[in-house]
Amino acid sequence: MRAVLTLGFILIVFASQAVWVTFSPIVTYAAGDFGVSVELVGLLAVTYPVFFLALTIPSGLLLDRNFKRWFLFGSITTFFAAFGRLFSLNYWWMVACQLSGALGQPFLLNAFVPYASQVYGENRRAVVISVLSLSMYLGTVFALASGVKLYDIGGIELVILPSAAVALAGILLVLVGIRGIEIEAGEGQKVLEMLRVVVKRRDLWIIGAILGFGVAAFDNLATWLQPALSSVGLEKIAGDAVALAIVMGLIGIVFIPDRIARRNARTLYLRTITPVMMVFFAILAVAVNKILLLGFMAISGLLMLPAYAVIMDWIGKYCEKDVHGSATGFVGLTSRAISVALTLGAMYFIGSATVYFTYLTVPILVAFLLTLMLPKDR
Repeated sequence: MRAVLTLGFILIVFASQAVWVTFSPIVTYAAGDFGVSVELVGLLAVTYPVFFLALTIPSGLLLDRNFKRWFLFGSITTFFAAFGRLFSLNYWWMVACQLSGALGQPFLLNAFVPYASQVYGENRRAVVISVLSLSMYLGTVFALASGVKLYDIGGIELVILPSAAVALAGILLVLVGIRGIEIEAGEGQKVLEMLRVVVKRRDLWIIGAILGFGVAAFDNLATWLQPALSSVGLEKIAGDAVALAIVMGLIGIVFIPDRIARRNARTLYLRTITPVMMVFFAILAVAVNKILLLGFMAISGLLMLPAYAVIMDWIGKYCEKDVHGSATGFVGLTSRAISVALTLGAMYFIGSATVYFTYLTVPILVAFLLTLMLPKDR
């Protein structure tokens, strides 16, 4: 039953991320089909980060108090989001489904650590977190990469079909598998007590900030690389560079986090990759060309994306089991607040590639300094 539930969890996470950006590659086409403005279609994707910021800590606290109940809540709301879109192509129905998916996402992402820790234990925790993280990224990549092709073949109906099918398979496996799994419920701690335990932990503030600065760099590259490179005539390779970084990152997630966990080298890993990224961005600020950009982006993706799973595994190892969800939610809130602020701020620095890469170098420098404040793995 454990394997059944885990497979269901993987599929539900994939569907959740695919729902998030389903229409992002086909915004103008979808706007025409729905009969609304491009801006209204674009707002569908915005619901996810907004809901995550609002719900990441509450969802973590609820998962700690009753994991099964709130894990099922996240799974069911995600299933409704993906499968429900098959019943109507009315824009406002799509909004309702998107809001359901946005509501469920924090409960799924913040369940990674408590699920891996309680169901698999320390020996397999890093592997399970890595697989779930891989599914998270794959869902996003699939939707972005396949959207235009599926639309050309079968319109909006075909675009929404894969995530609906995956969500159906996922929810069936979750409902079957969860019956045979024992997961400890919280001990009835008051919410403020649970939150106080998390907030008092200095290491969670630090890793939340490190994750935030790292995510900010990646989000910036995905969002603003193309206009920044236009100043040096390389804007046409921006999409290829980001795609290469993601592909390499997915490869890294498969084998890096588990090896880092086995060697208790989480702190060392974070202290190693941040100066490497800093040097890369500093070089690009001085001399950017196609070969350097693609090479550095490939290595950056390979090293940066697995850092998410490494940090989640840190929570699993060094936090008490009864606050795993709360700790994950707190780190998620801290990191997301930093990444959103830095991504929005980047729009003022995209007029020059030199200025843009200098801007990216600064948060990575701060992240490196923060890694020096982390305790060594015990």
